[in-house]
Amino acid sequence: MKPEHTIPIGGAPLSISVYAVKDKPLHMHKAGMLEIIFCLTGTVTFSYAYEDFTLNAGEYVSVDKDAYYLYSSGYNMCVSFYVDLMAFEEKYPDIQHQLFVCEGCAQSTTAYPTVYHDTLKGKLITLLKIILNGNIEGNIARIAGITASVVDLFVCHFHIVSFHSGQNEMNREILTRCQEIYGYIEQHFKEKITLDDLSAHLGLSKSYLSEFMLKVSLGFRRMLAYIRANKSEWYLINTSHTIVEISEECGFSDPQYYYKAFKEWYKCTPKQFREKYVKQSADNMVYYEPHMIRSLVDDLMVSHYISLFEA
Repeated sequence: MKPEHTIPIGGAPLSISVYAVKDKPLHMHKAGMLEIIFCLTGTVTFSYAYEDFTLNAGEYVSVDKDAYYLYSSGYNMCVSFYVDLMAFEEKYPDIQHQLFVCEGCAQSTTAYPTVYHDTLKGKLITLLKIILNGNIEGNIARIAGITASVVDLFVCHFHIVSFHSGQNEMNREILTRCQEIYGYIEQHFKEKITLDDLSAHLGLSKSYLSEFMLKVSLGFRRMLAYIRANKSEWYLINTSHTIVEISEECGFSDPQYYYKAFKEWYKCTPKQFREKYVKQSADNMVYYEPHMIRSLVDDLMVSHYISLFEA
């Protein structure tokens, strides 16, 4: 579900929103939606997973199912790209059950910039240039093709498995298997899942699967705990359930295990997370028509390609 003030781009699986931020209220996307927040000028702070990231001009960050909000004390202009991932379900059948992370900013917790960050930035600028040049209907196939290539980048290089392993480049077969594992756990997180269940589903031996997950990812138990903790965000923000109730709802064996897992990944307690994000309801935004950012996009395009050639 896309927020208001979005502009659909013809028949492409893409919408955009152009805005200036003072306070953007708390928001969570449903499964199947990927948002990329691109700061065109000024400075904006992006808060999610109990962390704050500063986005400067030319920097961006992705968000899918996490709760987030934005704020800024100065002049800025941003654009959000909303990609309908469900349009790519035939190519990537489990795409709605996957998580993606791309922190295209200097404050990223992973290596930045990489060739994949630069490629993604170039594609985002190109999409804006095509949209701003008009004749969207005549360029729908082109826009849809670039959008599809953006999704390919996320699946192959900005998946949560790549993020946790610290590798933007992973063997395709290994990454695909990790995505299958992630998709299965994500669909069954409320149930009592064992390594035996997962190995049977994948047709692999328990010992091989255990070693595989420890070697290339988080390991079975930590991955399961991470997914369940991530799922609990929705309950913390959208319900008045107690921590005990949320723990049970997300498949944790006991509240203490939930507390420990949440704190490992979010660096705060579930209660602290709830208090910070539920209170964030201020809405102080100004939305613009896309043509207002034409000169900013031109400047970013020149700056981006100069940086590529200088490298």
